[in-house]
Amino acid sequence: MKKLSIFTICALGLASAALTSCKKQGDEITSYTLNRNLSPVGMQASNIGETSATISWTESVLASSYNMLVCADDSMSYDLTSPVKTISGISPDQIPYTIDGLLFDTQYTVYLQSITAGEESRTSTWNGVYFRTGTKQFLKNPQPADIADRSVTLTWEVEDGFDVSTIVVGSITHQITAEEKAAGKATIEGLTPETEYTAYLYYNGKQCGNRKFTTIADLQGATLVHEGDNLASIIANAEANAVIAVFPGTYVMNENESGQAGAAKVNNNVTIKGVYPTDQPIIKGRFELYGGAALTITQVVIDGKDNASGDQTFNYKDEADYGALLVENTEIKNFVKGITYGNVVGTIEAITFSKCLIHDIECDGGDFFDIRKNYVKEVKFEKSTIYNCAHTRDFIRYDDASGSYSGAAPVITVDQCTIDNVLNESNGKRLLYVRFVGNVINWTNNIVSNTKAVYTNQSKTNTPTYTNNYYFDCSNANIFAASDADTKVYWNGDVNAKNGADPKYKDAANGDFTLGNEDVVKLKVGDPRWYSAE
Repeated sequence: MKKLSIFTICALGLASAALTSCKKQGDEITSYTLNRNLSPVGMQASNIGETSATISWTESVLASSYNMLVCADDSMSYDLTSPVKTISGISPDQIPYTIDGLLFDTQYTVYLQSITAGEESRTSTWNGVYFRTGTKQFLKNPQPADIADRSVTLTWEVEDGFDVSTIVVGSITHQITAEEKAAGKATIEGLTPETEYTAYLYYNGKQCGNRKFTTIADLQGATLVHEGDNLASIIANAEANAVIAVFPGTYVMNENESGQAGAAKVNNNVTIKGVYPTDQPIIKGRFELYGGAALTITQVVIDGKDNASGDQTFNYKDEADYGALLVENTEIKNFVKGITYGNVVGTIEAITFSKCLIHDIECDGGDFFDIRKNYVKEVKFEKSTIYNCAHTRDFIRYDDASGSYSGAAPVITVDQCTIDNVLNESNGKRLLYVRFVGNVINWTNNIVSNTKAVYTNQSKTNTPTYTNNYYFDCSNANIFAASDADTKVYWNGDVNAKNGADPKYKDAANGDFTLGNEDVVKLKVGDPRWYSAE
């Protein structure tokens, strides 16, 4: 019979029991025998899959084997009456032990007892560990053609023995019909356009698949445009408040005989939407706004390569009071002069770039954002990444036309942006070249890296409201205050900013600014796409 030394007994907290077994004081204690095996300890579940799990535990000294009960839909209830599996005679050399044949998405408790061969009275009590098996993935990824503005068609693997019953998408529960079960395909109606959903497939109340998707742009009442259609003409002739839904493809605006792109003329309030968020149409050319037009453009790529004039992406052409320009979820690239130009008298309600990628804007002959005579009530760059731009020009230029607009007070906000490799070929260029009197500037939650720029050297540029900004490799970050040459200020007053270590962009040369520096990630600065799932 195996015996425990006094040292093992002490480790188990049984030293007092050992002492009472001594016949008289001074007897040497060399061993102690328990009347019953201890329950298995150190139980853990690992390598948990859809239909299997590995159970490990600490070997009991006196055990020659182990019995195991596997109970489904159980969380340590110690109800041992209805196990789905009973496994006897597990030898010590089989630790850890892998259980197969489990059901996916199910809560299990595994109970274990230690056995000593030939000594039934030594059988231990049960100890347990619980876990949940993984979700089975029968559901297939919906393809672009399966996703509409208000519906999605879902498909799944048809497998004998798995009688799928229900699909849940958002607040919609769809009971699968016999025909749909046989085909492995069902269409879910009643969804909301441009909304992210997760679809769940169920079998007997257990999840057997989940997939994320985003519904496409709202097509109700929209003008549908396919590759080969004349998009520039459709935009120029659009009625007020028209919605133009553009399917994937390449569209060249007013192509000339040399194959160069011209401009689409926006004469009314127009919304242009790429239909699929993951397959955006490519628009080659630029946009000219006339007669007080407003423009919303989303989910497209605007490419200035082979632009006949080299002019800016968005150009205000005649004197008028304009509605808002909103550009979101859009990539803008390869323009020569800049992205925005206003050199005519007139009020613009707002210009906003949101969740955009903007890169390789040379700024030869213009500044990056360039307003000369207009009054833009609100300028906003948010949750965007701007890189390889304006190497020898200014970032935001806003000239003083305040004398033409009584009571004007423009608000400029740059928030949650990653700005890299801009204004880096000439010293003294400005992130903010703002001279419109009464300006209010908010500069918050941004990363600025690899630039020779200063914030400003203009007395009319009001000191921004700074919050939670991070700087790296900004060689002119410290400048002298214009009012006092002996007082050194940090980037025109951003005294609470972090001027720190390399943010460790994953692949900046190819436009991947995923942050590798965890200290920077924790600050939640820059474009959120690089530090979160957004």
